Amino acid sequence: MKRGFVGQVVLYGLVLLATLYIVTPFVWVVAASFKQEREAAQRHWLPRQPTAANYSLYFPDQDNSAEIGAATARQFPRAIVNSLIIGTAVMGVNLFFGALAAYALARVNFRGSLLLLLCYLGTRSVPGVAIMIPMYLVIRSYGLLDTHLAVILAHSTFTLPFTIWILKGYFQTVPLDLERAARVDGCTRLGALFRVFLPVTAPGMVAVGIFAFIASWGEFLFALLFTSTIFSKPVTVVASDFAQELQVSFTVVAAGGVLVVLLPVVLAFVFQRFIIHGIGGAVTG
Repeated sequence: MKRGFVGQVVLYGLVLLATLYIVTPFVWVVAASFKQEREAAQRHWLPRQPTAANYSLYFPDQDNSAEIGAATARQFPRAIVNSLIIGTAVMGVNLFFGALAAYALARVNFRGSLLLLLCYLGTRSVPGVAIMIPMYLVIRSYGLLDTHLAVILAHSTFTLPFTIWILKGYFQTVPLDLERAARVDGCTRLGALFRVFLPVTAPGMVAVGIFAFIASWGEFLFALLFTSTIFSKPVTVVASDFAQELQVSFTVVAAGGVLVVLLPVVLAFVFQRFIIHGIGGAVTG
């Protein structure tokens, strides 16, 4: 009894330490984003005179156009729109093609299905740097550089195998009787997929959709490689432009960091029930 109690205390302590390790940097950046510039180097976490002036630079205003870092900060609204377009498209590609591939692997018996799945998953073990140059040459040959489509194709390449793996496991949890009943009622395989599988596996679909969107939102390497102007740059690439500023306040950079991670954090918090249920269903499958 005593040993079990000690084990629980140790476990909860480790969970608390892990939580602090993950949450503390984000809390520190949020606090720094509300500090005045003279407070940035002082050894206290909470701002003594909170201000939202650092965030005002990220929205076009004639009064702050001369501020240090304003040129980069003013690109954030357009960059956020670019990230939304790219992330939403990547999510749609993953849900559509991932559902089709996962259904075939889970329900259609054909020779080599396991090998095909392993090939899909094997692509995730290839470092992005290894295929960076070949992918750049392919994108350039089709004239897609500095377009949303180039980034969408790159992000889908790396997120689709994970989506297929998760959905395959989730589809395998659907009882065969539901599919047989749909087929008896005259549904084709595609009809059974869209009328039976997708409604039943909605938590799994939401989970992989959110994962694909967040992965696309936070990707940097290929977005930097394929974009060069603000018409296609996502927010992660624009945020890195602060490194080219000679004298930019750390508090302004902290405000930009908050804007970059705010949407993924909100999505993960709002849809956490679907994400947990979706991953759990895939694992049990």
